[in-house]
Amino acid sequence: MRIYLDMCCYNRQFDEKSSEKIILEADAIMHVRNEIRNKNIELATSFILHYENDKKINKDMKIAVEKFFKTNSKIYIGVDFSEKLNKLLEEIMQTGIKMNDAYHIASAILAECDYFLTVDYRLLKYHNDNVKIVNPIAFVKILRGD
Repeated sequence: MRIYLDMCCYNRQFDEKSSEKIILEADAIMHVRNEIRNKNIELATSFILHYENDKKINKDMKIAVEKFFKTNSKIYIGVDFSEKLNKLLEEIMQTGIKMNDAYHIASAILAECDYFLTVDYRLLKYHNDNVKIVNPIAFVKILRGD
């Protein structure tokens, strides 16, 4: 199984734990990250993840996320995919998805991911036949067979 984590999933562990939902999402993401580290799930990353991570102000956060990418990514969607990526990008953006989010979804599709994980509730409303878009909590339930 191959997955793609939206940048908001990497950021969730650093968010203030101000609600039960944020705590549950952070716990689910840590579970998923452990499954990736244990090589039970393949991770896809992309140039847009690196771009967004590079924009972070918190240096420790930036380094931690980059290290996770470097040690765990099995497939990387870079600019060498630009022709296919741009075609998908246009199709996705026609549905109202913003450009950076569309790049993430298109990258997940090109990486042939089974799941795209996000805590962005706007993206969770988007449906695509090529990749299942789910919240990390729902994904952990899928992993457990619930």
